[in-house]
Amino acid sequence: MLLFIKCLPRMFKMANQDILRHFSLTFSSILSIAIALFIAMVMGLFAMNISYMTQGLEEEFIIQVSLKPGISQENIDSLSSSIENLEEVDFIEFSSKDDELNQLIEESGDIFSQYKESNPLYDVLIVHLNNSESLEKISSKIEKMNDVVKVNYGGSLVLTLISLMAVIRKWGYVFVVIMALLAIYLIRTTIKLAIQTRKDEIMIMRNVGAMNWYITFPFMLEGMIFGFFGALIPILICILGYHFLYQKLNGILMSQVLKLLPPFPGTIYISLALLIVGLVVGMIGSGLAARKYLRWTR
Repeated sequence: MLLFIKCLPRMFKMANQDILRHFSLTFSSILSIAIALFIAMVMGLFAMNISYMTQGLEEEFIIQVSLKPGISQENIDSLSSSIENLEEVDFIEFSSKDDELNQLIEESGDIFSQYKESNPLYDVLIVHLNNSESLEKISSKIEKMNDVVKVNYGGSLVLTLISLMAVIRKWGYVFVVIMALLAIYLIRTTIKLAIQTRKDEIMIMRNVGAMNWYITFPFMLEGMIFGFFGALIPILICILGYHFLYQKLNGILMSQVLKLLPPFPGTIYISLALLIVGLVVGMIGSGLAARKYLRWTR
């Protein structure tokens, strides 16, 4: 251990010299790593945005319970308590028929103002759920309760959309893991090829009696440097580029329903993951590639 510590400055110097001596090889390795991590970064942002959008959409899925005309406040409170006691129910909001008409006018135009004198709408309870997949089950239970005229949650189309979003979210993360593994493989292969071109250097050092760790450690340092600078490019694109895109689109993709994930802290998490992958895979890949040409162990 003492010998290793004494040799550290020398090994750092060797790593720096080798990087400068093989600059074209260093540049191509860093560029290859950057491309691999860029692909992983894009897929990571895509998956996080899909998850964020689906969560936002699921929050919009509610059950609207129309109440019998003339229902007393006591019965409304009793019905609300019964619904709140159901599993998966988060909270309930009451909306009077006047509130419903005003919202309809606001969303659909003044043409509905003619109904202010004789409002045909119902008072409603708006039920928010913890789990949107329970829409149909909870709706069936509420529909059987007293003082309920009808229950509306969107029908089979909404259930199909919920199932579709669940599949997209699940397979989106699976695809991200696959792309991350592919990026790791590309980084390892790139570094392996870079070390392979310098196998003669390794053999010469081995033949003059250099210890295995003395040969391997500078290559591991180089791999970490490759990984660091290779990760730096996609990290800058992730933080600055995504922030610019978010501002340009005002945080919305096509409609108010599809909201983009805010830049922070999501981009920070992805950037840290890219940096860790670059450093660790660069270090381990270089070490394994260098040890391949060590014919025996001291």
